Amino acid sequence: MNIRQGYVFSFEDAINLQPRSRLEVILATLDFYDIITVLDKENKQHRGPTGYPFESKLNALIAMRVYNMATFTELVERLTHDPVLRYNCGFDVFGKVPSIATFSRFYERLTQSEVLRELFKK
Repeated sequence: MNIRQGYVFSFEDAINLQPRSRLEVILATLDFYDIITVLDKENKQHRGPTGYPFESKLNALIAMRVYNMATFTELVERLTHDPVLRYNCGFDVFGKVPSIATFSRFYERLTQSEVLRELFKK
């Protein structure tokens, strides 16, 4: 009979023991409160499933630029295979990630709204 020992460290503990990545430093300095507020107001009119958190999708788009990914396909593949990136972006470490179409729609929604322009002015 084999008795399995529990883990000494959780996933979060292991992440906290590592030095902070460039992405973590960037995400820690940015404040998305205004963007999330506007997107939440717009989302109240939307019907259907709630989907993924806005902040996580926004973090993933920033990670896409930080790691020089050219397409949403590269982003989704990296998120699928890299649990640390999923954790840093705010997605469930062992769960699903948004599809390419989800990121495409979210990006289009961001570019069409005036939220990013207002954030840049601040």
